[in-house]
Amino acid sequence: MDAVGYYSSIAPSYDALYKEEQLDKIRSMLSAVKPKKNWIVLDIGAGTGLLEENLKVRTVTAIEPSEMGEFLETKKLPGVKVEKVKISQFKSSKKFDVVFCITVLQDLDKNEREKCIKSAFEHCKRGGKVVISVLKQSNIDLSYLKPSLVYEVVNDVIYIFNR
Repeated sequence: MDAVGYYSSIAPSYDALYKEEQLDKIRSMLSAVKPKKNWIVLDIGAGTGLLEENLKVRTVTAIEPSEMGEFLETKKLPGVKVEKVKISQFKSSKKFDVVFCITVLQDLDKNEREKCIKSAFEHCKRGGKVVISVLKQSNIDLSYLKPSLVYEVVNDVIYIFNR
């Protein structure tokens, strides 16, 4: 089963399983990045929308190819547009102030992982930030991309890049 199939299968129980852990990471990232209300945000692998519920910005594009995207749509969060595609299929002419990719990369094969990282940077505007978290146990090391900040929260390593 691929990642989209797996997350579709656990969509109804995802928040019960992972909400508190994910919220700890999200709060930490938001504290480090300090998003401004007028920022335009891209969330790659938005899941059930925990980041979107905690952002205080007006415009968010949430990419979620699994059935979790449907749960996010039912929340009808103001300013949130859900795109039910993989990041490799996402097209946008606009650039984003901050791009989040929270606990996604370890679910992708090496080729898709590289495409996801490249896309995150391509969709981020100059002067913006790219925030990527990976599970510690995945041993994915993004230090070769020269992050401005690296730290650990719960079971993740958080990488923040200035664009």
